[in-house]
Amino acid sequence: MKKFLIGLMIAFVCNIPMSAKALTIVNKDMGFISVNASSSKEVVPDTASISFAVETFAPDSKTAVAKNKEITSKLILALKPILAVESSDSIQTKNFILKPNYITEKNGKKTFKNYSATNIVFVKTKKLENVSKLIDTAAENNVTNISELNFYIENEKQYTSELAREAINKAKIIANLTASELNQKVKGIKSIRVNIYPQNRYMSTYAASSNAIGAGAKSGTPIEFGKTKIQANVDAEFYVK
Repeated sequence: MKKFLIGLMIAFVCNIPMSAKALTIVNKDMGFISVNASSSKEVVPDTASISFAVETFAPDSKTAVAKNKEITSKLILALKPILAVESSDSIQTKNFILKPNYITEKNGKKTFKNYSATNIVFVKTKKLENVSKLIDTAAENNVTNISELNFYIENEKQYTSELAREAINKAKIIANLTASELNQKVKGIKSIRVNIYPQNRYMSTYAASSNAIGAGAKSGTPIEFGKTKIQANVDAEFYVK
């Protein structure tokens, strides 16, 4: 009986499947290095945009709107000849606001004062040399406020793809040099993130109220648009072994 039990136990043990560890080859995990690289370029802007505000007041809404329409129409007619609207330039009404205005008395009571109508005319042009003329012409045509003069590059993709490629190549060179100094080799990419910083938005701004517009228009408004900067940053992690 004992011999039978011993034989049974041996047979049972022999039929137990081998553990996974005995069948698996374990590779040493690869390490990784983090790399940051960037590439930038200064470019002359090719587009400018400006906002002109026309604000009118009247005892009734109908008169306020009519007065605003008259001034805005004259403004648009005066600006159009300076723009290349047949090609890339544009002029449009961006926003119109009509609202009642009240005076708050000492006792907190509000008394109706008048209606105000505000029309925002937005201009975009590639003729940067005419920006000063646009501002002066608008001032001569009774605009209330000139603001948001921005110089920028309209088609950034032609530069951003090139800069991204340069930054990625720099990251690869740095990764290979670093790995070589550690007696290792780059085996692949763990992660990569590319950020583009088009530092050309709102580079230059100009603002003038109705109090200052007249003086500027007489002598010509000086405008300098300079250069704008576009930058590509790369954060990458490379496997090394």
